[in-house]
Amino acid sequence: MTRIDNKICLTNASAEAGARGVGSAPGFTLLEACIALLLMMVVALGSASLFSFSIYNNSGGSERATSMAMAQEALERLRSAEFSSTATDASLAGGTTVQNGVIRDSRTYTLTRTIDDDPTTAAVDVNAGSNLKTITIAVMPERIGGGWAFGAGGTVTLITQRARTNH
Repeated sequence: MTRIDNKICLTNASAEAGARGVGSAPGFTLLEACIALLLMMVVALGSASLFSFSIYNNSGGSERATSMAMAQEALERLRSAEFSSTATDASLAGGTTVQNGVIRDSRTYTLTRTIDDDPTTAAVDVNAGSNLKTITIAVMPERIGGGWAFGAGGTVTLITQRARTNH
């Protein structure tokens, strides 16, 4: 023991053990260990749930990106087709065309192409003499299963208008 300013300080290990109580040892109690284990389990289950969620949405994102690429490719083919006062490419004929079973990246899609010769009406009109066309391309994955990219929610739709050119 040492005396500092009229106070007695205990500096040995037995004095510290006596302050905690008789027979106590350093470490964690069973209750503290159980609470720590419970907290770690909650964190681990949350991480597993997040991992599952990310796999689910990454799969849908991949399908959506492939659908978008297919729709852009189909739209570019129609944009490059001739539509002038002297000639009109057969691919720009009015109406709706559905292609089932289009395979890309080992996945199957449905590609729907709609060309409306009279965009001022609600119905899809076929009029070869029209000077303005509305082109709609829709691509939907056909996979069986869930995901935000399945069904109508996973359909990628691109719409553009094309005017007749005078060459």
